[in-house]
Amino acid sequence: MAAPPTATSLRLLALAAVLAVGVAAAAGKRYRVGGAAGWVVPPPEGKEKYYVDWASTIAFHVDDSLEFVYANDSVIRVGKAGYYHCNETAAADAAPRDGSTVFVLDAPGDAYFASADVGHCKMGQRLAVNVLAGGPPLAPSPWSSAPGPWSWVLSPSSSVHHSSAAAPAAPSFAHAVYFFFLVVPVAMALAAPGFV
Repeated sequence: MAAPPTATSLRLLALAAVLAVGVAAAAGKRYRVGGAAGWVVPPPEGKEKYYVDWASTIAFHVDDSLEFVYANDSVIRVGKAGYYHCNETAAADAAPRDGSTVFVLDAPGDAYFASADVGHCKMGQRLAVNVLAGGPPLAPSPWSSAPGPWSWVLSPSSSVHHSSAAAPAAPSFAHAVYFFFLVVPVAMALAAPGFV
């Protein structure tokens, strides 16, 4: 028979569960490249604007991901020259097949992708996105117009400037609520003597 868990191990397990929920809540969004059509060779008449138009409707942020869904094709992450000249070679695992590939946008700046089939790339099957630092701005909260002692928690400061340059993101209202109403009380309960 196994020994019963100790109070310390129960506290650590509960804290790990709370932190896992917080990390999952902070994950980015996943976008299916090309929408419902997926990762396809664009029509010849719009080959240069097909993926530009798709990406122009989305503000991509660090931790978002791009899902490329394709049939008898593939995708690779390329450099700027590979994007413009379709001259980067594909890895062996990028052979044409049916399936999907997901890339996490892990740094701010430009990110480039292309079909590993050079002919498809030259026909416009390539994507460039600008990745912004931090998460997307939230809609104003009902409390943001009423300054008070807790206003710094409820809405970002008006001195925070949003740009595509790498800068720390202002804490969101959702993160503040999560921290103060879930993490703090759970941490206090776990630290309390006699918690089991």
